[in-house]
Amino acid sequence: MAQARSTRSDHDYWACQLGGWCALTALSVLSTSFGPWESVWRFALAKTLCMGAGLALSHQWRGYLRRRGWLHGNAAVPFRPIFIGLLALAALATAALVLVDLIIRNGALLAEPAEVPVLIAFILLGWFAVFAMWTVCYSAALSRRRALRMELDLLKLEVNAKDTELRALQSQVNPHFFFNSLNSIRSLIYQDRDAAAQAVTRLASMMRHSLQAGASPTARLAEELAAIDAYLSIEHLRFDDRLQLRLQIEPGLEEVKLPPMALQTLVENAVKHGVERSTGACELRVSAQRHGDRVLLSVANQGRLSESSESTRLGLANTAKRLNLLFGTDAACSLLERDGWVVASIELPQACA
Repeated sequence: MAQARSTRSDHDYWACQLGGWCALTALSVLSTSFGPWESVWRFALAKTLCMGAGLALSHQWRGYLRRRGWLHGNAAVPFRPIFIGLLALAALATAALVLVDLIIRNGALLAEPAEVPVLIAFILLGWFAVFAMWTVCYSAALSRRRALRMELDLLKLEVNAKDTELRALQSQVNPHFFFNSLNSIRSLIYQDRDAAAQAVTRLASMMRHSLQAGASPTARLAEELAAIDAYLSIEHLRFDDRLQLRLQIEPGLEEVKLPPMALQTLVENAVKHGVERSTGACELRVSAQRHGDRVLLSVANQGRLSESSESTRLGLANTAKRLNLLFGTDAACSLLERDGWVVASIELPQACA
């Protein structure tokens, strides 16, 4: 990752370097007045060589800045050493320009000795401005890259924190589910040992699913329904005809993604606060259907919503938080009482299907 980032950074650097100096060369050549062809091509060649020298000097200046760490750290910028460095660069570039002019144009710049000092000072100032602007642009590019890298690091930390929180919440679900099942089997042992043995086998199957589900932040609805079927088969041994189950799963939703054991939590609460408290038959409805651009999962049981059922609200709050960590505000979880039914619902974005 670091090597790829470094390669991309070098590629961007050279693209800007070549593009900037080529543009400056073209601007310098086109800004001169046209004359005889020989003088034009000599002038263009001299300018190109001078800009090549500028490119080489700026590249060496970059290496010097990196070795010194003047622009690459978070410390204050040492303006005095940089100013001295820019003067040295300007002097070297001016010397290179005069040398190229002597070789290519036979010293045309020095044709008027009286004007040479002013001309040299003007050239020196021009090169100083060019390298100063280059340094400012380079510093801005470094600052932007540091800001982007910091933003990326913060995003990674946020993702890791959310993943850790999600797994912590998920670990709260599995023991709750496990202990509920053990309590059901414990009650069954005194009634029917064979049925209890079957229930232990089904519990082992459910725990296998639970462990596998813990390895992923999401699970398929089909897998969750299979786990619920195993769980309710245990509870049915305990409650017999008191537990009446009705499944209404719309075709095509088997691949819907949701937090592992989320639907299981709602079913457990429905059994505990509905079927278990009922003296007669209690119907339990589990449904999954499309509702506009949403997928609606619901677990309903006959009965009333008790204000003192803290475990139900804790499990629901856990599920709501896990949904928020996975899907943000696109998912929701709710609990309400309606016409003698307690309905717990999970809304998911259509993209999860």
